[in-house]
Amino acid sequence: MKRLAALALLVAQPLLGQEKPLSDIDRELLLEKLKVIQEGSDSTVKGRYGVALAAFKKARESSAAAHSLYLDCVEKVRYTDLAKKASEFRDWKNRHKERTDSPGFRLALRHQLNWLVLSLEATQSKDLTSLSSQSISMIEAILRDAEDLKDQQQVLKSPVLESIFAKAYEIDDVEVDQLPDSPLEIEQIYDQIILPPLRSTKTLDALRKGWLKRIEHEGLLLEQWTNEASADKDRKPAFEKWLAEGRQDLTWSMEIDLFDHGDQRAAALRMLAHLEKNLTHKSAPKWIKQFTRLIEGKSAEEEAEETE
Repeated sequence: MKRLAALALLVAQPLLGQEKPLSDIDRELLLEKLKVIQEGSDSTVKGRYGVALAAFKKARESSAAAHSLYLDCVEKVRYTDLAKKASEFRDWKNRHKERTDSPGFRLALRHQLNWLVLSLEATQSKDLTSLSSQSISMIEAILRDAEDLKDQQQVLKSPVLESIFAKAYEIDDVEVDQLPDSPLEIEQIYDQIILPPLRSTKTLDALRKGWLKRIEHEGLLLEQWTNEASADKDRKPAFEKWLAEGRQDLTWSMEIDLFDHGDQRAAALRMLAHLEKNLTHKSAPKWIKQFTRLIEGKSAEEEAEETE
């Protein structure tokens, strides 16, 4: 208490005459006050996150609850906080009901809240394994609802920390380094969360399964949401192109990853078979160079030097 009183006296004391440099005790007192301010701020932020988490978890339990929270957040951010009239919000709500108040939209809100909850939990978690399993579960939940979510891709692709929920609860400044912005960033989810912990000689089987699951997820999402004009309504040219090209690129990347992390003999044999089967693929020349480098034991830098 004496130290805080001394600090208060230091702050309140008028500066008369020539200004004086900070003394050692001044510095110590000021740093103590800064610590108190920071601790108060951290406590406030944690409290705000806690309130937000509780609200989001409750709202994601049903489509009606998710939509109700959505309306409350819109009212707060776009009307109450801007001192607009209640009648303006009622007018918007009537228009909203006609345009986007659909079962698909409400379902998309639930999936958005799911990823928002995971994003907040990720700020407190150092367990990538836990985030990995939850990420896969959320992707698969979206795939199960893919037919109903077909027209809601914009909602699901939008960064959750820029959503109306995040803005209303003032958590849009959260920094989540571990987790991609939205649940539809499948490539980033696998590259950043799911595959890295599996890159070990002890988890090669799990690494391969992780890659196969990634390929499956990317293909299923494209197949479900490809909507193209075609003479044959059952044909999906973009998906067919992915099957012929994109899937083969991912399969090759999987084998490179497995080779680099200890599964050299088996991966090399699979790569050779992959090349033999896909020699007309546009990436085949690149694959051949990579395969030769790996078998000869050269680094990418050494290969580049030889090419020069």
